[in-house]
Amino acid sequence: MRWFDVPGCFCFHIWNAWDEPSVVIVCSCITPPDALLSSVRAVLSEVRLDLRTGRYSRRELVPGLNLEAGTVNRSLLGRRTRFAYLAVAEPWPRCRGVAKVDLGTGELAAVHEYGEGRFSGEPTFVPATSATSGTGTGGREDDGHVVVMVHDEAAGTAELVVLDAGKMEVAATVAALPCRRPNI
Repeated sequence: MRWFDVPGCFCFHIWNAWDEPSVVIVCSCITPPDALLSSVRAVLSEVRLDLRTGRYSRRELVPGLNLEAGTVNRSLLGRRTRFAYLAVAEPWPRCRGVAKVDLGTGELAAVHEYGEGRFSGEPTFVPATSATSGTGTGGREDDGHVVVMVHDEAAGTAELVVLDAGKMEVAATVAALPCRRPNI
């Protein structure tokens, strides 16, 4: 095991990591690290650890936006992924939408917001059967759906929202569940 000291980097959640030849880690870094439930800033970051030189670098992805609780196409874990799907954690700790981030450019590919008074938990990516699975079957990495449970605070109801991951548009909903459901 080898340790790297990366000042100011508290990786709260790691979304993926791979070798190329540096170790690349895509994570949400929390600042300040001792204030998890107050004024938290969740910075989506790319951290590179050079095993040869012992040096590191850190690049902030999507500057200025709190991005936490997310996923990638899990069939590609441990290999380079292009997209991550993360909850837009604003106002903290509520999540007002889900963002699709292009990890290569570090920019937002798309954002889907739920609307006034509607908040979610962690999104889950579900690949289509034709999506890249690591078996060489082809397909696009973002061929699939992002599934999230959304709570409407005013109505006191919840719905399961299914987004087309490529377009980040609603593909289906299981609407008006009669009460709040735990986030999945």
